[in-house]
Amino acid sequence: MSIVNEPTDNWITGSHPYHTALGTIASGENLVARTPLGQVTASGKFVAWDPAADDGSEKAVRLSLYATDASAADAEAQMITGGSFNPELVAWPAGVTAAQKLAAFVGSPIVLQLPV
Repeated sequence: MSIVNEPTDNWITGSHPYHTALGTIASGENLVARTPLGQVTASGKFVAWDPAADDGSEKAVRLSLYATDASAADAEAQMITGGSFNPELVAWPAGVTAAQKLAAFVGSPIVLQLPV
């Protein structure tokens, strides 16, 4: 039997199922846990979400589950692919506006809502 340690800091905020999957973090990335991720269309690899990009990574589609250092080479990592999470605990990039945060995961199975 597997044991899963769930966060106790109001990270999970809704009744949506919590899903993860393995993915490739692109070389050059050094991510903290709960970083919004975009997927580069040309490579299929994940990088920190950048709403100003035009390579596919401008759409947030996953969240990093753990801190991942891919600064020297691509790294395989577990990523959150779906569920309801506290937006105040997301590791948003500097300079992201409130409107960009609200629109970040639209159309994906990731839902952001404050704890109730």
